[in-house]
Amino acid sequence: MNKKIFIIHGWSSFPEDCWFPWLKSELEKRNFSVTVPQMPNPDNPEINSWVTHLKNVVGELNEETYFIGHSIGCQAIMRFIEKENKKIGGAVFVAGFF
Repeated sequence: MNKKIFIIHGWSSFPEDCWFPWLKSELEKRNFSVTVPQMPNPDNPEINSWVTHLKNVVGELNEETYFIGHSIGCQAIMRFIEKENKKIGGAVFVAGFF
């Protein structure tokens, strides 16, 4: 099974912003499957819509699923994981707020 990494951007951001493209490229060089989804309405985010969007993008969680979140992306990841209540490989949060 291939390790999947999801990088979740933050408030008023998008997948091509900041360090997201660089990190995606570096992880792909190491044979990880990396997805950086565009989250809904990043200028006025609604946490429940972000959690629902994650469910649609991520699908089934397992121990080969990893997350990297920035800003409100951290909160979305935590709420998604809590709702799914399944074991994941891990998560890294950068400048998160709760």
